[in-house]
Amino acid sequence: MPDYLAGKQAKDFTHMINDEYKKILSDNSLRITNPRLEIIKILRENHKPLTIAEIHKKIKNRKTDLATVYRTLNSFIKAKFVNEINFNDEYKRYELIIDRHHHHHIVCNVCKKIENIDRCITNEIEKDLKKKGYEDISHSLEFFGTCSECKELIK
Repeated sequence: MPDYLAGKQAKDFTHMINDEYKKILSDNSLRITNPRLEIIKILRENHKPLTIAEIHKKIKNRKTDLATVYRTLNSFIKAKFVNEINFNDEYKRYELIIDRHHHHHIVCNVCKKIENIDRCITNEIEKDLKKKGYEDISHSLEFFGTCSECKELIK
């Protein structure tokens, strides 16, 4: 009996999460499709920006092609619940922003590890820009360096 309850609780939790993803789509006037639900789930479960190839690789339904992933991410960006991040390499990365506080990233120049930086230093600048009459202000600020593990390997 306890196994049944654990399975039922897990199933109930999955339905609750799926309902949350459906609400995100409907709140943004987007059609609810399985690829869209799965992409939101992938972005939510990963706490670092992912490339389109990384997202596509994690999709369970092999029938979902790269073009669908591109179109889906573009619609998510327009709806402003996914952010496109450019680390000035050949890949754009994508990150869910609706359930996370504003943050930036540091990327290791050697191993390409990405870590979040939870502090933002641009708030004062944005206040100054608002005083100048600007609205709907956004910014992108990323840092690059060599992580401690790579630093040790280089020595």
